[in-house]
This record gives sequence, structure tokens and C-alpha cells, in this order.
Amino acid sequence: MKRRTKVTFIIIGIVIVLGVIVVLNLSRSESGASVQTEEVDYGSIRSVVVATGELRAQAQVNLQAQVMGVVKRLLVGEGDWVNKGDLLLRLDRRTYEAQLVQARSRYTQAKLSHARVESLYNRSLVSDEQYEGSKAGFDMAKAQFDEATDRYAKTSIRTPISGTVVQVNVEEGETVIVGTMNNPGTVIMVIADMSSMLAIVQVDETDVVSLRLGQQAEVEIDALPDAVFSGTVTEIGYMPIQNLGITGGEGVDFEVEVTLDSATSALRPGMSVSSEVVTAQLDSVLVIPIQAMGRREVDGEEKETVFVVEDGKAVLKPVKTGESSDTEIEITEGLEQGERIITGPYKVLSKLKDGRSVKPEAKKNGKGGGTGT
Repeated sequence: MKRRTKVTFIIIGIVIVLGVIVVLNLSRSESGASVQTEEVDYGSIRSVVVATGELRAQAQVNLQAQVMGVVKRLLVGEGDWVNKGDLLLRLDRRTYEAQLVQARSRYTQAKLSHARVESLYNRSLVSDEQYEGSKAGFDMAKAQFDEATDRYAKTSIRTPISGTVVQVNVEEGETVIVGTMNNPGTVIMVIADMSSMLAIVQVDETDVVSLRLGQQAEVEIDALPDAVFSGTVTEIGYMPIQNLGITGGEGVDFEVEVTLDSATSALRPGMSVSSEVVTAQLDSVLVIPIQAMGRREVDGEEKETVFVVEDGKAVLKPVKTGESSDTEIEITEGLEQGERIITGPYKVLSKLKDGRSVKPEAKKNGKGGGTGT
């Protein structure tokens, strides 16, 4: 009997302990999860795409020789201003001059010979075959003369644009070579018109879809930390930049051209730049902190959602969004001004369920959650 009484007391004790645990859990759940909240309000959204790159002159030409030869005279130096058509240098032309004289002689002879044959042919005194042979010889001599004339003219190198000589790579007496498929030719000099400068930046594939021609940008030059230049997006690359260091698992970049609205004499091609392209500027729109957003399943479909505090409970609401900045996002549908949304903490928000009791935290230093419902 005593043994049975002892067992009974043990069972009663276990039931009491379990009851206490259940009561404590219910009490805790009724008190709600501690959350941070914020009121939905109107604000501004400024969305930007940040990218880095280098400066380049809008008009820039790398001059290469089209015939091989020794530099006979170099007429300009780095920093000189040249106008379109000015003579920059002259190659030794003696060989090309001799070839031109020979080609001219052959052409003159062929021209006179063909004129006689043509006169006879018009009087039916020579056969068609003789006439065609004479005509072919004349055409060949003329082509050789034109070619020799062209090679001779190319010993004088002139600038195709007006600008500043920013680089000279040869000196008098050096030999310049013509580029081939496997061997790049000599870049004699670089001419650049630096009155109009471009910022050539590399934009990530996830950001380039937000860019449009004509968007405004701000460009900072690393060498001029106190200056900010305004500019406009004037070209967006369609093909990714070829980079041998990129592996299949990494993202790709696209080249974007920003034309600066103004330039100074301190700017140089090749300087490092960083740019901010403004992709959206909205005022007086409903905005919420971006961390309040989350993709969750609603009616069997994944949607953008937020949790709203109503009567002490977290209520899941699907929303539609617009533009975003680094910290805030525009709400176009689903929320109204004055509603209080849950913004954190992330550990709670990531596991929060619709209908769960919540307890907004008190504000700290003017930030954090509120006490409204």
C-alpha cells in the first residue's frame, strides 16, 4: 500500500512539473516576441550605381606607320598642340621615291603603247586579243604607279585630329615597323583632344540593367580628391569586357562611357576615377527600411512581404515595390502612411510567423522601434 502511494505521489509530481512548464511557455508566448518597429512615412529615394575606371580623351588616336622606314625628321614633342593635317614626322623616303620613279616610267610607257594599240584597234588593224593584252598591261602599270604614289605619300605622317601630343614613342634615327596579324606595329605617338574627357567605367552585370543613356552622373578623380565633375551616360556596352582572369563562377562587367560636362588642364588620360550614376531620384513617396522586406510564400506564391503590427500581433502583408537606395525601398502598393512595420532584429524577423504575438521595443536614442500598434 505504501509502495502504491509512493508511485502515486511521483506521478502527481511529474504532472505538476509538466503543468508548470506549459504555463510558463504559454505565459512567454502571450508576452510576445520583442521586435523593432518603424512607422511607414513619405520620403525620398536616390538610387545610384557606383563604378570605377579611368579617364580617356573623347578623341584619341594612336598613330602607327603604314610603311616601314627610318624616322628622318620628328617635328613635334610631347605637350605640343597640333591641328588636323599638320605634319608630325617624315620617314626616310629615298627607297619609296625610287620605286615611284620606276612605277611612273612604266606607267607612262604603258599609257603611250596602249594609246597606239587602241588607235589601231579602232581601225580594226589589231585583233581583240592584242588589244586586251595591251589594256591589261596598261591597267597593271597604272595600279603599280598608284601603289607607289600611296607608299611615298605615307612616309609623311600627319595628324588626323586636332589635339595635344600626349605621348611620343620614337626618336629620329629609329626604325618603325608596320603591324601584322602576329606582330603589332610601332605606335609612333598618341594624339588626344583633352577639351572633352570621358570616364570609362566597369559596371557589374546586376547594375548595368538599371542604366539608361542620358542619366546624370558624378565623377571623382583620385588625383583630384577635392573636385567632383558632373557628367552624362553616353554609351553602354552590349558585350561584357573580356577578362582572362574571370572564371565561370564569377560575375562579368560591362563598359560604360560617361562624358564629363567640363574638363580642366589637370585631367590626364589614364587617371583613375570613380563614378556614381543616378538611376532614380524620387521625392514624396512611401518608403520603408530595406531590411523590413522579405520574400515569403503567400497563397502558394512567393511575394515581397512585410510584417505589420496590428493589435499586438505580427500580420504578414504582401507589397509591391519600386526604386530602392542602399537603405530604403519605395512601396507602391500594400501599405499606407502611419502603419507600423517590423524592421528587426533579423534573428526574430527571419523566423517570424503570421499572427504571432509581438512586443515592440522602446525607442533608444531616437532610433529603433516604437510603442505604437
